[in-house]
Amino acid sequence: MVLEWGLWLLASDDKAIKTSAAEMLSFGGLQFALSSFMAFISYYLMMFLTDVALIPPAATAVFILCYRLFAAIDTQIIGLFINRRTFKDGKYRPYFKWCVLPFVVCLVAFGMTSGVNAPFKVIYAAVTLIICDLCWSAMQTASMSMLPYLANDDMSRTKFMSFSNGSSIAAYILVGTFMLPLTVFLGGGDSSRGFMFALALIAVIAVPLVFNAYFRLKERHYFEPGNKPPLKEVFLAVGRSKRFIIFIIGLCLYFIADAFKNTTAYYYVGYVMGRPELLPMVIMAGLLSPLAMQPVIPRLLKRAKKEDLIVFGLFGASCASLLMLVAGDNFAALIVCVVLYGVFTSIVANLVFSVMASFSDEIKSQRNISMSEILASIMSLGSNISSAVAGGAAALALHGFGYSAQAAVQSGGTLLGIRVLYVVCTAALMLFAGTVFTVFRTRR
Repeated sequence: MVLEWGLWLLASDDKAIKTSAAEMLSFGGLQFALSSFMAFISYYLMMFLTDVALIPPAATAVFILCYRLFAAIDTQIIGLFINRRTFKDGKYRPYFKWCVLPFVVCLVAFGMTSGVNAPFKVIYAAVTLIICDLCWSAMQTASMSMLPYLANDDMSRTKFMSFSNGSSIAAYILVGTFMLPLTVFLGGGDSSRGFMFALALIAVIAVPLVFNAYFRLKERHYFEPGNKPPLKEVFLAVGRSKRFIIFIIGLCLYFIADAFKNTTAYYYVGYVMGRPELLPMVIMAGLLSPLAMQPVIPRLLKRAKKEDLIVFGLFGASCASLLMLVAGDNFAALIVCVVLYGVFTSIVANLVFSVMASFSDEIKSQRNISMSEILASIMSLGSNISSAVAGGAAALALHGFGYSAQAAVQSGGTLLGIRVLYVVCTAALMLFAGTVFTVFRTRR
């Protein structure tokens, strides 16, 4: 399926085949490698720490909280570092070459946590994971910062993002679906050894994909600014743009809404519908629908402006979420709503990076300042903080609604609260985000 949409996307523009087909494929391969690690973190980090590494749940909770805070901060520091440095072989590409080897070594080392003596286990896990995250953040920030310089028009940039998002979704599907069976197969029943080998496999796959991106991707549209302004001036360049502030507010609302949906899906399917065994199908439908949309979005961009499409996607996602109230406990109807939600949110997810690239172009032309990496870091910070806000708010709300993890059947008030979180909160926040982006669209 990934090959089909990739060939379709390339075939839609003869010029792309001649000038950037290899770069688009390389960019997608890079994102596949980076997303494989993040898929492990998203799906299996807690399970690995508690059930495989045998770290107590209380210590695991503190570990994950500190890790998330660190992940939100380190991207900002890395973005500033990238902003101030340029090297002989490029501004962004060198981070792929420098970071991939320590990343894979520490990833394999992290998989060996269970073999470390108990007094040092948490420290060992923290050090190896922090190094992994630093290297991952450097490569991810560099790759997103490259977008304005891999191409200089909205259509080409959107095609790059379609390859990126499609590859990322494929990585999440593969890791989410096959990680546990793979650990059983590779470990021969020993989960500790199985996870070590599975993480080693992710590392082995990452090395050629990242090095290929280093050699293939060309920052052909990047030119070093004539000056290196103080950091205060760099941030003022962002803060003075009311349009960018509106953009970030709308983007954070979108991130929170989407995090609400992801965080509460288990509770909705498991308790409101009473079918927890169907959760993987819901997750798969939510991933496959945006994957199928990747070759379509560049074609939509030929018919409408990116700002208009983002507003359309947000209002569409709000409506798709509200339709779940009509779906009730009908699983087929729920799947249709999930697919529609994935279709509309994929439009937003693809095009916000093109908007970011446009801001970078504007600031560079007006002030002769390189801002792509700063803007990418700000977007990453917004995503991390929004996810933390949504997760914390959802947990507090569940507690307030009287949710009991030990109860096989929840009270009527709890079920109503879960429905409000999964459907109404998501729809309302998407609606607010769409309203903010409507204001953003009209301001010039």
